[in-house]
Amino acid sequence: RDSIKLVFECGIGTNDPTLPSTMTSNGRPGASLRVWKNYFFNANIYGADIDKRILFNEDRIKTFFVNQLDKDSIEIMWKNINQNNFDLIIDDGLHTYESGVNLFLHSFQKLKKNGIYIIEDVHSSYLKKMTDKLEKYKPSIVILESKLKFYTDNNIIVFRKD
Repeated sequence: RDSIKLVFECGIGTNDPTLPSTMTSNGRPGASLRVWKNYFFNANIYGADIDKRILFNEDRIKTFFVNQLDKDSIEIMWKNINQNNFDLIIDDGLHTYESGVNLFLHSFQKLKKNGIYIIEDVHSSYLKKMTDKLEKYKPSIVILESKLKFYTDNNIIVFRKD
């Protein structure tokens, strides 16, 4: 925990109900970034979102605009962040096959050796398709379920960079 220096999360948590993957009007944009900041007390935290209205900067947290569906937007975001060798990259953004694959293919190189990349909230309808597409990166799948419910849209794909 104390050795983690760089964390990035896509999906700050828009509360605009007109945007995809909204947390609704009750959501608190940036809450997860602040959790990472408190948990990884030696890390600089970077975040990005498609909702420009929720971007902010504070001690050890910087946020940037990104459209996960646009390769150029992702490349501009990384140029603006101007950091490499991330310990942890989390995709908690649009939660679609296209957005997850696009962000991954244009961000995985930003991880340091043994860094972890997580794609959250992967729907079971495209879970296999996504892991097949990214097979060469050796994905691990976490299926979330309980005795009471099968979570179709809460699966996680984890990658460790060799």
